[in-house]
Amino acid sequence: MVAAGWIRALTAVRALATFGRMATDSRSPPEPAGQGAGPVRLHDEEETAGEATPLKDFVGANLVAVFAITVIAASLRLDVPDTRFTAPGLLPFVTGFALLGMSLVLAVRAVCAGALRHLGAGLAAAAGKFFNSTEERRAWLLAGLVLAYVVLIAQLSIELPLPLVAYALSTYEIISVLVITLILRLFWRARLWRCFLVALSGVEVLALAFRFGFNMLMPEVF
Repeated sequence: MVAAGWIRALTAVRALATFGRMATDSRSPPEPAGQGAGPVRLHDEEETAGEATPLKDFVGANLVAVFAITVIAASLRLDVPDTRFTAPGLLPFVTGFALLGMSLVLAVRAVCAGALRHLGAGLAAAAGKFFNSTEERRAWLLAGLVLAYVVLIAQLSIELPLPLVAYALSTYEIISVLVITLILRLFWRARLWRCFLVALSGVEVLALAFRFGFNMLMPEVF
């Protein structure tokens, strides 16, 4: 009986030791997959981005300069209620002036690096790559549709009476349905009648909510 008790005790001790080793192994870091595996090297964004060229710097400098001049011109048109040192356009003017100075420095460095040597050929190649992409053409078409939408709503004043009901479609409803239908057809690629029904239902729900819920036509600013 004593020997059997010792055997059971030794078996329990061995089981506890085995369980302890398994718990330690689970907390230890995993071994590498292979003996020849090298260290993992992380790449930052600058290493994976496209290489900057003098032509890219020159074009970017011109775009920043146009933006800076626009900000400066807009800041000068703001009212000055007290003094120029407390004018609301002071901070935009200083920011635009700083951007203009940095863009001029970048443009000069790009010209010194040879940005003007093959300017025409480089711009033509870049434009060809840009406009040959289907996604880019769709993006430009979307921008054109949005611009036309804003201009048409601001300039036109149309009312289209509906038969059998005392209700007339406003300029916002007519133009919104047409433009949204084209946008859905461009990106959703569904049938034209489905795009039209989705645009019509969405626009009419919003227009009716404003017309009968808030007693105002959409959009009120026009």
